[in-house]
Amino acid sequence: MSIKRLLYIDDNKIPSQIDKLRRKLKSQGYDLDETFLYLDDDFFKKRDEATNKTVLDKSKIQGYIVEKYSNESFDIIASDFDFNDPNLDGFTLLKWIKNESQSKKYKFRRAKFCLYSADQDTVAEKAFNTPLKIRQLVKLRIDDFVERERIAEELTEIFIAPQKTYYFKEHLVKYLEKHGDELFKSVYPKFKGKIDKDSVNGIEFQHILVEITVAHLIELNNLPKE
Repeated sequence: MSIKRLLYIDDNKIPSQIDKLRRKLKSQGYDLDETFLYLDDDFFKKRDEATNKTVLDKSKIQGYIVEKYSNESFDIIASDFDFNDPNLDGFTLLKWIKNESQSKKYKFRRAKFCLYSADQDTVAEKAFNTPLKIRQLVKLRIDDFVERERIAEELTEIFIAPQKTYYFKEHLVKYLEKHGDELFKSVYPKFKGKIDKDSVNGIEFQHILVEITVAHLIELNNLPKE
């Protein structure tokens, strides 16, 4: 069976939703490999000097994510919105994760990014109630905002969506990453060596690859038939 990898972030445990997600994926022919970043662990907390209350330590959470997951690949990274904390919510953390992964080219940057909440209406009213906040949400381009009780159904759809539609670039990039230590030698000179798949040359390489492949297939038609 194929394996689907999930990183989810919450300060509450949601075993029933994850078990349901696992069963749904199993019925579609996939195994679930989930990683849980549990923010209610004391390791991720600190004492706020101003209020003398225990709060989430944002910098420690960020450092942990970089250390543990920057070289990991996930199909989906999902975060609860409603952390029990006055200074940090899931949107803020997910925005940092996505932006940091894109700028530093962490492996998990190619994941689908999702938020979930037990009370979407309240989140919409309080968290995204100004044009600036809406623009920030749009710019983040999260893949879905899921109702907490429908995590299994909604994430299953996201997991299996690539099997319903073929995306050439995603397929090519993942295949090249499997051979990330290999060097291109007998190729168009501009592409000699490793290719940065997100650069202009990387995009041009995709175009050239299609043209070379088609030309090669046409040339095969001219070979003598046995």
